[in-house]
Amino acid sequence: EAPDYGHETTSEAMSYLVWVAAMRDNIAKNHADLCTTKKPEYTKDLAKAWKTMENMIPDVQPNFMSGSVSAQYCGEYDWPEECATKYASEPNKTAVNPIHDYFTVYSGDKGLYLMHWLADVENWYGYGTGTDFTFINTFQRGENESCFETIPHPSIETLQYGASGKGMKFAFQESTAESWSYTNAPDAEDRAIQAVFAADRWGVGNSDVSSKAGMMGDFCRNDMYDKYYKEIGCQSMTAPSAGDKGKHYLMSWYTAWGGDGSSQHSWAWQIGCSHAHQFYQNPLAAFGLLYDSDLNKGMKADGATKDYETSLTRQLEMYLWLSSAEGPFAGGCTNCWMGDYETYPSGVPQFYKMAYIEQPVYADPGSNHWIG
Repeated sequence: EAPDYGHETTSEAMSYLVWVAAMRDNIAKNHADLCTTKKPEYTKDLAKAWKTMENMIPDVQPNFMSGSVSAQYCGEYDWPEECATKYASEPNKTAVNPIHDYFTVYSGDKGLYLMHWLADVENWYGYGTGTDFTFINTFQRGENESCFETIPHPSIETLQYGASGKGMKFAFQESTAESWSYTNAPDAEDRAIQAVFAADRWGVGNSDVSSKAGMMGDFCRNDMYDKYYKEIGCQSMTAPSAGDKGKHYLMSWYTAWGGDGSSQHSWAWQIGCSHAHQFYQNPLAAFGLLYDSDLNKGMKADGATKDYETSLTRQLEMYLWLSSAEGPFAGGCTNCWMGDYETYPSGVPQFYKMAYIEQPVYADPGSNHWIG
C-alpha cells in the first residue's frame, strides 16, 4: 500500500496497537479462565499502547494554535508530470478553517492532537538525526501518482536535501521555504477511539486515556470540512470559504496543516479535504464520543457534541447510500469534481450535494483496492 519499505510505520498501524492492547486487557482481566495453556497477567496495556501511539503526534508545530492560519487555493492535477510547473498556488484566494480558534480551549500551543500518517522508524532515508524516528510524506501529486511513483520527503523541510533552494519540494512546487507540514488519516484516529470505547465497555478502560481519546475525536472535526472550506455543492473554484457551510460531517481522507520552519514562525496554514471514502467512516467511534461519558467529557471545544450527532447520522446514511443491491459497498463522494470544483456531470448521483465517485482520492491503484 503506501509504505515503500519495511521499516516505515503508519498511524493506522499504531491505532491497531491500541485495539490489540484493549483486547488483551479484556482477555487478561475478564476471560483468563478460558486460556488453557497459560493464564495471561492483567498488565493494563491500554495506557502503554496509547503512549506509544502518541509518538505519531508531531511535537514540532510552532505557533500553530496562537497564530493566524489560512491556505492559498491550488488546483489538483490529473498526472504527476504536471507538477511542479502547473502546481501553483493562487495568493489572491485564501481559505480559512472556521473552527481553528475553538481548539485554543486546550492549554498550551502544542498544535493539533492528531497523528501524522507516516514515519520512517529508523531514519533510513536520512532526513532526520541518527536512527531517530522521523516523520516523512509520500503522496503529493494527484490521483494518478501510484505508490511506486511517490517521492519520499521529510515533513520538516530544511532545504538541506533535494534541489538547491527548493529542498525535496522541488517535485511539487516551483518555490518553497523552510517549513513543516503534516497530514492525518482519520480512519486511524477513529480506530483508536473505537478501541478505547471498547475498553471502557469491557471494564478495562483508563480515565486519562479516555480523556485523550475524546480530545482526539474533538480534533477530528477538522476532517469534516471541504478542502478550502467552500460551501458543500458550490461547484465553483472561485467560491469563497463559507464557514460551517463547508462542513460535510463525514470523515474525509485527511486534514493537512503546516507552517513556517524558520525561527520566525510567522505563518501557518491548514486545509480540509473534499473527498470522503466509505472506508474512512467510523460510526462506532462517533457513537462512543457521544455516549461514553468519559470520551464525551474529553471533547472541550465548542460544538463538538452537536457536530458528532450530525456526523453519526450522516455516516450511517452514507453507508446506506453506497450499498449495492448485491450487498457490498465501496467508493464515496466529493465536493471537488476533478480536483478543481468543476460542475458535476449530468446524472451523477449526489449525497447531500456531494457527487458520487467510484474511487475517491486515488486512481492508480483505485482507493477501493487499498489493503488498508
